[in-house]
Amino acid sequence: MSDTVSAAAIATNQDERIRRRAYEIWESEGRTGNPEGHWFRAERELAEQGQERSGATVENAPPAAAAEASSAATGEIPDERMAE
Repeated sequence: MSDTVSAAAIATNQDERIRRRAYEIWESEGRTGNPEGHWFRAERELAEQGQERSGATVENAPPAAAAEASSAATGEIPDERMAE
């Protein structure tokens, strides 16, 4: 069930980011235009940003940052933190 809750939380967060960006687009266009077009443009822009970020993640990170990112993704605690 936690996987379902996590997936729902991620989807909700993504929808909120898209909503905010679509609103910014609407405002920048003089508060006119097609709401669906704004939504799809916002989705596209955010997806492109995500792809740019994904290329600069663990592979290009310093070892400590890579270990932290990997731990965050898997939910595991690195060995050095367990000793604290």
